[in-house]
Amino acid sequence: MTIASTFAIATNGNITGSAFVPGTDTRFSTLELHQWLQDLADDSAPSGDDNVSILGSNPSELAGKRNASRPMALTLLNGININDDAAKWFKFGSIEQASGAVLYTGLKVLGTLVASSPIYIIQNAAKVTKYWDDADSANFQILLKAKSSGTLIDSGNATVYSRKYGQTFSHFDVNLAAGGEQAAALSTALDTNIVLSAATAETTFGTMTLTIGNTTQDLGGGQGSLLHKGTIALNGTTTLADAYQALMWACSENSTATIASAAGYKYRKLDAAYPENVSAPFGTFAGGKWFVARGWWLTGVMAADSKNYELISDNGTRETPPTSVAVQVGGVVSGDYVLVARDNGSGGILDTEYTVSGSSGAGTVSVTGLKADTPLSGVIRIGGDRYPYSSWTGTTVTLTGTLSKNYTSVSAFIPLIDGTASGTTINSANFQFSSNFTCRYRVRNGSGGSPIVPFESTLSVTETGGSGTAVRGADA
Repeated sequence: MTIASTFAIATNGNITGSAFVPGTDTRFSTLELHQWLQDLADDSAPSGDDNVSILGSNPSELAGKRNASRPMALTLLNGININDDAAKWFKFGSIEQASGAVLYTGLKVLGTLVASSPIYIIQNAAKVTKYWDDADSANFQILLKAKSSGTLIDSGNATVYSRKYGQTFSHFDVNLAAGGEQAAALSTALDTNIVLSAATAETTFGTMTLTIGNTTQDLGGGQGSLLHKGTIALNGTTTLADAYQALMWACSENSTATIASAAGYKYRKLDAAYPENVSAPFGTFAGGKWFVARGWWLTGVMAADSKNYELISDNGTRETPPTSVAVQVGGVVSGDYVLVARDNGSGGILDTEYTVSGSSGAGTVSVTGLKADTPLSGVIRIGGDRYPYSSWTGTTVTLTGTLSKNYTSVSAFIPLIDGTASGTTINSANFQFSSNFTCRYRVRNGSGGSPIVPFESTLSVTETGGSGTAVRGADA
């Protein structure tokens, strides 16, 4: 198609024509529009549907001489004008009209993109309805309206995005106020961390809760209590790899998710002062580890993932989780009873580690000063009485049952292991390593088919955990 066969000029100066079809029609340059108008302007009389001739005023002018190798800033004069639909037909420059009250600026994408990376544009906080073909991302050139009725649209600002689930993301801020042709630099690549289908990622996102609001937390890795401005809460069964993929889906172009009260497809960062993670707004995933974007606090992490992430606090401090370790005693057989607890430094077990009180029937116990390296589950001994517990948070230990009697300021301790072996080894539950300490362990079996001489020794707990081996001397 040619400009002459596509457009007509009405007596009021309106340039109108057929609708542009992305992927089918080819855009004209602003220089070609000027050439067509000037060709009409030297005609002896209007042609009927193109009401421009030597009898009328000059219809257009360029900022500079004609040059097919550079974008052209074209000004339409004396009432000649295009509308938004006609502007979809042009590229490679800008078109100004109505004495500067209306401006369409050229927009071009540069960079390396995965084939058919979709492109979308956010202008004035809204997504621009597409009049381009996603398959044309490698040769993306359009005109975008920058000024209307004498006022720049959002000060001339717009952001060009490419966010396809399964690829790394990219976006670029441009300002269209100067006219001409402005470039947006984008770069995308296949994201090998994406293995979930979009549908599964969407479902996974639905199990997560994102909360915006200040929270001061200590990850326990030695960085202390630090401010965060949002919380990502996992459900305790979602892997970090799946959580990363769910959030990439939530930020992709086709997402219906809402993040921080805005559409997920335009989410960029938690706070305006933070640097951006352009390729992955919630942080990158590499080497099996999630490097979470600045300001986010993470909860509900599975034990198996306890070391597979890194946070950045509001002030930019990198936070690494403490080392998760366990204690093991080997050389035992099924039926051996094993007790492992902190050594008191005098050849015994530290059984006065805490002082607690509690009422009969209570399902929790408050333990002031509860150590950070307490096993995630296990047994608490109160005055020698044994109570299994399923979890603890802060100073509260949640029992699997209830207290059998009242306790008032009774000495208590929490062994690392307190139970009967079912095989050749017995392990504690995981706990977060804080510093080296010494444990005393006892192995006893006085009945059944393999009674032994009671065995007792010590073991060291370090950042790799701790282990000891029982010597089972038969008690003949």
